[in-house]
Amino acid sequence: MLQFSQEEPDTRYGWRVVAGAHATTAITFGSAYAFSALFPGLSAEFNASRGEIALVFSIGAFIFYSLGAVAGPLADRWSTSRLVAAGVIAMVIGYVAASRSTSLPMLYVAYGAGVGIGIGLSYVPAIGAVQSWFVRQRARASGIATAGLGLGTLVLPFTVGRLIPYLGWRGCFLMLAAVIAVVGPPAAMLIRRRRAAADLNTATPTPATLSPLAAWRTPGFPLFYLVIVLGSFCIFIPYVHIVPAARDLGLPLDAGTTLIALIGIGNVFGRFVLAGLGDRLGAVRMLAALTAGVAASFVLWAFADGFAMLAIFAVVFGAVYGGCVGLYPAVAADLFGTRNIGAMLGYLYTGVGIAALLGPTAAGFVFDRTGTYLGPIIASAAAAAIAAAFTLKLQRPEGRTAP
Repeated sequence: MLQFSQEEPDTRYGWRVVAGAHATTAITFGSAYAFSALFPGLSAEFNASRGEIALVFSIGAFIFYSLGAVAGPLADRWSTSRLVAAGVIAMVIGYVAASRSTSLPMLYVAYGAGVGIGIGLSYVPAIGAVQSWFVRQRARASGIATAGLGLGTLVLPFTVGRLIPYLGWRGCFLMLAAVIAVVGPPAAMLIRRRRAAADLNTATPTPATLSPLAAWRTPGFPLFYLVIVLGSFCIFIPYVHIVPAARDLGLPLDAGTTLIALIGIGNVFGRFVLAGLGDRLGAVRMLAALTAGVAASFVLWAFADGFAMLAIFAVVFGAVYGGCVGLYPAVAADLFGTRNIGAMLGYLYTGVGIAALLGPTAAGFVFDRTGTYLGPIIASAAAAAIAAAFTLKLQRPEGRTAP
């Protein structure tokens, strides 16, 4: 009887899964977003331009979001905890290898493969597992699970910024590997999908596996994919470039890493509070409002001329972006159901991978040619505004009933 009760949705057991996903996203994304603090040291070490260094992160981000298209369907059939644990191990190996890089191509491979495969195997399976445990509190649970990203962004980049003078960028990579090795395996063991014979939110049965073509043919999927691509184009630019942008204004490294921490503070608020409002106001409407907020936040960055304005941008951007990412899985589950949620999220997040590859790298190369980030900032605001408008057109496909 106890085992049956644990399989019911919206019960206490599901919050253990949320806790595991929260911890996993904290260490994986928190360490990845510490990259901006390492940016100046890497640029000096390899005598590389901003575009070349930004490409290090972009390769990793492209791999980890694109790999979700493989990890998501696997999580629908295999052990979620084992997939997440494999991702943790890959990330540890990647950071150790990155710390020993002697050339930029070697860093591309070590960081890209390690961080890319690590997060790729862990993020979509973990977040997909959370969706399977909740119906009435899905937006709140999703927001709390992904709020680990905000917490990690608050702690790890700031810590790396403080330790760089003592450890150097190589030592900081090793420190991040150690944190993941200690926290990751216990967190992975908490994450598993709810065993259920049928999708609680789907009126008609769905196939056991979902191909990319079948997903693309699902009503609403192409539009949601476009929303994610446009809405995600800008989100990695601050994480990669905010530290060098702050230094361009004459601010010290500590100020830049503090800005990343402020993004993390806003991010936690967005995922805990703003994403949870989707349960009451409607996940789609809330996502549209927050995506519009992302566009507005980049207008703030365009006018920033010192630490105060950059700090306001960081908090606002972190909050609205955090709410958006917290709502993406909930909106997907509401629109398409939860039986193949791992595959759906994996396919959808390839759009984030495309945006991650293009956004930070393009911003870096534009800066190399123009000496300013204004062009990428304006383009980011426009893309997010268009995404907000398209979000309002998302509708539950016919035959799907509300949870």
